[in-house]
Amino acid sequence: MTDNTHKEAQHLHRLILFSDAVFAIAITLLAIEIHPPEHWHGVADLFGQMQHKLMAYAVSFAVVGVYWISHRRTYSRLRRADGVLDLLNLAMLGLLGLLPLATELLWESGSAPAALVYVGLVTAIGLAHAVAWGYAALFGGLSEPMSTIEKIYVLLRVALLPGLMCSLTFISLITRTPWGWLGIAGVVAGLSMVNRRVARQAAAPAAQTADA
Repeated sequence: MTDNTHKEAQHLHRLILFSDAVFAIAITLLAIEIHPPEHWHGVADLFGQMQHKLMAYAVSFAVVGVYWISHRRTYSRLRRADGVLDLLNLAMLGLLGLLPLATELLWESGSAPAALVYVGLVTAIGLAHAVAWGYAALFGGLSEPMSTIEKIYVLLRVALLPGLMCSLTFISLITRTPWGWLGIAGVVAGLSMVNRRVARQAAAPAAQTADA
């Protein structure tokens, strides 16, 4: 490994480590902001008074978890990083750092505008992540060898999936119906099928090259 290659690998490694730390801090702040009520009688009353806070925490924990998994999977496809990717990744992490604030707004207000602000922030995080991946894979030449179709598929997945799943979760929680959960199950099943198809299409040229 040359000195330049080592520096590039170290740059990407430190970028991922810093990002992981921000994700961990965001989850920690979500829990720190939860305070028990001053007066409560029994476990049922405690959970009754805190149900909005706990529900908002559960949704935000899932959102951060989904974004962390998405970030880990997409950045594992990169071979190196550069200064532009650093800035784009910081923009995404800056939006992610606002999630505890949006979560507190959600449980304090519980109104439709608060939910709209929350979903808007979740969507903005996904779009910022997609911009970072789009630059790295399509313009910066930072990704591992992969087809353009696969790069665009990953771009659309990271941009749209978290916001869509968050919206479907709110539909089920607000309407108290299973339609949002069924929608999430359908999205996961459809995504699994598309993942397999994209993987087969990506593997086909490699198999043809090996046969030749």
